[in-house]
Amino acid sequence: MRDKKIDRATVLRDLQVIENDDYDGFVLLVQAARNRNVVFNPDLPIWDAAQRLGIIVDCNHGGVVEFNEEMRDFVRDRNNVDGSDKHPFVKGRH
Repeated sequence: MRDKKIDRATVLRDLQVIENDDYDGFVLLVQAARNRNVVFNPDLPIWDAAQRLGIIVDCNHGGVVEFNEEMRDFVRDRNNVDGSDKHPFVKGRH
């Protein structure tokens, strides 16, 4: 997984789709990328959507979101996803 580069344009587009479709879920996704220790409800629809798009690996039954480290760094990077935890947004869209 470490050798595979992230297609930045595709990931940003996918993040924008998530943000538009489920803003609250998008906020949780950003929080999960920024804090490895936070626990979520594993049954929320955001985790299935993010997993289908390849943004996360899984949200295990304990509620811990598993990221590929390169993807975690990408989502955490304020050049890609900006704003506070209360108001994150995908860069270049607003």
